Amino acid sequence: MMSAGRFIEDLADAIRTKSTWPEFPSGVTVTEAYSLIPQLTSLISGETSAGIKAGVTNADLQALFGLQEPLLGLLYQQSETENAATLSHTASRRIECELAMRLNSDGSPISIGPAVEFVRVDFCRPEDLTPGNVALANLGADQFILGEMSAWDSFDFTALADIDIELKRDGEVILTTSPLDSFGGPKPALDWCISKANSLGFAIPQGGVLLAGTNGAAMEADPGHYEVSYGPLGTIEFTIA
Repeated sequence: MMSAGRFIEDLADAIRTKSTWPEFPSGVTVTEAYSLIPQLTSLISGETSAGIKAGVTNADLQALFGLQEPLLGLLYQQSETENAATLSHTASRRIECELAMRLNSDGSPISIGPAVEFVRVDFCRPEDLTPGNVALANLGADQFILGEMSAWDSFDFTALADIDIELKRDGEVILTTSPLDSFGGPKPALDWCISKANSLGFAIPQGGVLLAGTNGAAMEADPGHYEVSYGPLGTIEFTIA
């Protein structure tokens, strides 16, 4: 692979400044990408990440990409955003309705709750959109908002089957989906993500976050006021200005 160091620095700059990504070197494999994600993350986030995130959890999307499993990325330290935040509009950003967990450093779960992740995938050439490059760009990790978290040990996992996630923009419903859409639910998501993180040597900080993948479609982050209802689990709000 080309001078990886220089490319990673350019990519880190583009992610930090929310500008279009540089041209990617050709032929980067997912395995090579995984070995470079910690370097990219440390340039953006400093010494420690904020946790881990699953991506491409949709089986149809995996088939399209020729993948046998989802992808895993790291979260940047400064990416967590307050509920009811206002974000400035940025091209190529998508909204993903997820479940999140807080973890101990050994990967065991502390708490669980709703989350919204903002993902930015801004390749400058269509041919750059490959599984290796998506992994190398850390699955487009941008920002995330956590809702109210509940203790894992007392959480009613069976109730998730009866909950709808409803995403509204300016009062209009633009997505209805199930919290069991990604991985079939948070327990299998946790098992896969922790096992994958361990195999890749991705460190989990104490109290780190796991974002367990998109439920339903990733939606365009057009300007407007958004409310994401998770039924009894609560609501996340944000505005894109």
